[in-house]
Amino acid sequence: MEIEQKIINTMRKLALDEIAEANSGHPGVALGLAPALFAVYKNANIYPKDANWFNRDRIVLSGGHASSVLYATLFLFGYDLSLEDLKEFRTLGSLTPGHPEVNVTSGVDASTGALGQGIAQGVGMCLAEKHIASLYNKKDAKICDHYTFVFCGDGDLMEGISYEALSLAGTFNLNKLIVLYDSNDITMTDSLSVTSAENTKQRFEAMGFDVITVLKGNDYKEIEKAIKKAKTKSKPTLIICKTTIGFGSKLANSAKCHGKPFTKEEVAEICQNFGVSSVPFEVSQDVKEYCAQLSNKNAQNYENWQKIKEEYKQKYPNEFEELFGDNVKRLEKALNKISFKKPISTREASGEILNTLANTLNNFFGGGADVAKSTMAYLNDKGDFSKHNPCGQNIPFGVREHAMGGICNGICLHGGLRTFASTFLIFCDYMRYAIRQSALMDLPVLYLFSHDSIMIGQDGPSHQPIEQVASLRLIPNLAVIRPADANETVSAYKIAIDNPAPTALILSRQTLPILKGSGDDALFGAYVISKEKKKMQAILLASGSEVSLCVQAQEELLKENIDVRVVSMPCAELFLKQTAKYQNSVLPKRCEKILAVDYGCGETFFKFISKTGKVMRINSFGESGKGQEIADLFGINVENIVKNVKKMIK
Repeated sequence: MEIEQKIINTMRKLALDEIAEANSGHPGVALGLAPALFAVYKNANIYPKDANWFNRDRIVLSGGHASSVLYATLFLFGYDLSLEDLKEFRTLGSLTPGHPEVNVTSGVDASTGALGQGIAQGVGMCLAEKHIASLYNKKDAKICDHYTFVFCGDGDLMEGISYEALSLAGTFNLNKLIVLYDSNDITMTDSLSVTSAENTKQRFEAMGFDVITVLKGNDYKEIEKAIKKAKTKSKPTLIICKTTIGFGSKLANSAKCHGKPFTKEEVAEICQNFGVSSVPFEVSQDVKEYCAQLSNKNAQNYENWQKIKEEYKQKYPNEFEELFGDNVKRLEKALNKISFKKPISTREASGEILNTLANTLNNFFGGGADVAKSTMAYLNDKGDFSKHNPCGQNIPFGVREHAMGGICNGICLHGGLRTFASTFLIFCDYMRYAIRQSALMDLPVLYLFSHDSIMIGQDGPSHQPIEQVASLRLIPNLAVIRPADANETVSAYKIAIDNPAPTALILSRQTLPILKGSGDDALFGAYVISKEKKKMQAILLASGSEVSLCVQAQEELLKENIDVRVVSMPCAELFLKQTAKYQNSVLPKRCEKILAVDYGCGETFFKFISKTGKVMRINSFGESGKGQEIADLFGINVENIVKNVKKMIK
């Protein structure tokens, strides 16, 4: 047996050892996918001693349930994983979790598991590479020049997000994207033919891909030839690898081996058939030595790029800082110069702020799901990205919310760019899992959601958000900010640019007044925007447009000698991170009469009020009509705020 085939069989053996040790995992795909994984890692421009090398080829395992064979590959190729780590597969706190996690395991370029997400992330990485190359590469210095490889399976291609993302990849002609399709014709429960009758080759050709079919998917040399051929293409490429799930086992070509671990005895028998040691986690010396050579084969490429990077830093310091610096202070300085004096919607304010930042740094790169000019998330004079204009900084995502989120995650994972995604708030539900992935991976994607309430009016209940803000606030590690006016919007951007995790800005379509006292106190998440005059009898609590209603109600109540405080809470998550002393200064424990006001379901506010408090809210769908008519129908107006406060303090 030649040494490279022995390495592939060792990859299979280690994957089965991991699964058997954990008594949990997916052996079928590990056995079938190993040759394709080896072919990619052998030929990729990677350097395991620096797993995060900026100019490395990106490799994404979209079908993250195949993690066992990925970890075996990373171990053999010299990444920072040990045999002990493989033995701890799927155990608490290990470096080898059940599905790949980007911030956990050396060599993992993206967190994957939910099918289709990895495909969108791979498209984002490739999009980032093409944009950075066109914007920052110089004739004498190619700072960004690499391929993106994505492994996917039947389940990935069934998920709608994959179609959305791959359609864009074809439209944008991302020729450095190479997708390897593990085509074994088996899903988790049955034959693929039961659930899918489409012609995958024709589907991809229709999307603008070149398609190469490798009928012998177990022959890594054929896959290598296909990869070399793909690199000559002027389009993105799909390589269809016809593989056998559970290859080499008694359950080969059966759905039964998808997620059922083999026993250690069965593993030993399979290892013997493959001609490798049946001793768990034992690796032969010749495999170790050959893999060590493969691990170092790109050392010269790596050293050459480091020299290019150093020369680039000297010759092009501004571009270097944009790509490799954090630039927070530079952006904060630009934000500190912005203030608003006249009434304006927060979506319009956001648009002005976003353009100011994009004029400060060139590495802003994002767009909207066909609504960028309605959400005001469009970079003026920066052009649209296309296959003819890869320098364009506005990404025309089309009506593809879910892929937009996944692609922006990929852009962030790539590094070097600041990205944003935008749509109407109601459609955040289309991209919810991608938002969750942003939070899971600590990716600073900026989500700009406008048309934030029933006040959008005549579009009706299908477009009026009710539960969306509260549901977004349930996602861990996501900062959700709903500014009350344009100046709070500036503060929201200050939070976002310094946030290492994602931020969602919830923005109004309707014009809002500039509130006295609004501004940087919003950085605390909540603050007293309008103080009581003498003795506080109640507190009015709100976010967004409802804050101005509360200020108006405060004025009306004063006419009847009722003294209340108004608190703006743009970001509940941030407020809860403040000291108990600060929280008590804003919402004193001694005041149990708190009235929260919300154009939505208001769930967020219940944690801040006592049994004697109340949340004025809407707990049904909206109606079609003018915004103020709908607000009056549901009783969310100044008159009813006043009535509720008077009733509360009696």
